[in-house]
Amino acid sequence: MKIKNQLQKQQEKEFQENLSFAEWLDYFSKELTSKELDDMERKSFKITSINNKHYQPLKGV
Repeated sequence: MKIKNQLQKQQEKEFQENLSFAEWLDYFSKELTSKELDDMERKSFKITSINNKHYQPLKGV
């Protein structure tokens, strides 16, 4: 009886973990809006390299 209960609890836990992964996947699979892309671009301009002051991540080398 205890083993059966333990197995049932384990199956429920695995189902909940898979469900949270599905929710995570839905969240990250959506397309970004133009506002979100613009915000990301502005943040990337603020990034500066500690070792090389002339490094610009969007322009490359």
